[in-house]
Parts: sequence; C-alpha cells; structure tokens
Amino acid sequence: MSGGFKRRVAAVRTIDGTDMALCLLDRPAPPRDLPGLAKSTPPFRAPVTTWGYGGKARRAQQRSGLFLLPFFRTWSIDFRTTVSPAGFVFNTIPAVKGDSGGPAVVDDAVIGTQALILNPLGRNLKLATVALVAPHRQALAAAATALLRGGSEN
Repeated sequence: MSGGFKRRVAAVRTIDGTDMALCLLDRPAPPRDLPGLAKSTPPFRAPVTTWGYGGKARRAQQRSGLFLLPFFRTWSIDFRTTVSPAGFVFNTIPAVKGDSGGPAVVDDAVIGTQALILNPLGRNLKLATVALVAPHRQALAAAATALLRGGSEN
C-alpha cells in the first residue's frame, strides 16, 4: 500500500451518504497486487492494519490494531462529518489527523476507509472510526462501471 506514482484525476464518482469516492486516472497505474473489498464486516478483535499520511508523514504509515465493533452511524465532534455504517478500531499506535481516507485492511481485504479519531480535549484514545465498505459494494461497483464508461457525474 505504501509507495506511489504520479497521475492526474480524470473523473470522480462519490458514494452518496459516505465520504468515499472512486477516481479514474488519466493513465493506468503501474501493476501491483492490491487487496480486494470486504464482503462482510469483520468479527470482534479481528487484526486490522490501517494506513495513512497523517501528521507530517511523507510516506504511508502502517498501524496495527483490532477491529472492535460495527455501529450504525458516528459523527464528528462538530457533527459535520457522518460515517454510516461505521466500525471502531483500536490501534496500538494511534491514528492521527490526516490519516482519513486511508485503507483499513483485514485478511487482505479492505474493510473500510479511515474517517475519524477519538481525541477528547486533544487526548488521542487510540480509537478510530472507519467507514465500512461492505454495505456499499454495490454502489462502488456501479461507480466504477460509470467511470469506465466515461461518466463523471454523481
């Protein structure tokens, strides 16, 4: 998951009710082995690996943790960000601001994208919220199909 390449975004499709989006690049990305999308929510205490560029990271940072439980919806402190459905993750090295959008992986499948961290009064409690992808698989597939057919509208 770490590493990178430079491309321009040619088109974007967002997934309604989430902060997820798919992008079509102007040129194909280099070949690489990538995890698939989870078909279900992981079980309690499933080992999870998250990746993000939070803090001042110049390369993706890997963090290990445990999936705790799903929840129907979570909100940011200011209620401007909603994650539905959400999953709670405990990371041994905490996720930080800027990790949002990075993948959360269980058993070589992306279970979600990092969304929120729990840091009351500035104290990071090592609990993060991920936006679960399994409930949105159909919408993600439809967005991918539309992008490949040349549609960029939502």
